[in-house]
Amino acid sequence: MAGKRVSFGRKPGAAEKPVDVEEWVTNREALVEGEQSSVSVEAAKPEKTKRLTLDIPERLHRAIKLKATIEGVTMVELLRDLLEEHYGSET
Repeated sequence: MAGKRVSFGRKPGAAEKPVDVEEWVTNREALVEGEQSSVSVEAAKPEKTKRLTLDIPERLHRAIKLKATIEGVTMVELLRDLLEEHYGSET
């Protein structure tokens, strides 16, 4: 039985500039287009996140999933936006 072959690409050479992962994640669109972002890396760091586990009835889960599908977003994006609208202005 032959195994699946996976290619990881080439290793970066010694002359290549190391990739700043945080900057790439934050500014990947600008970096892919070959532009440098005018925002400093320090100012562009993403806000820390916390995980929230929530048990909800199946009917509510289906309703949220349907709404997210109709709007063309993920459930996470939909719920984050709803929570931000309700609680975002409070500090």
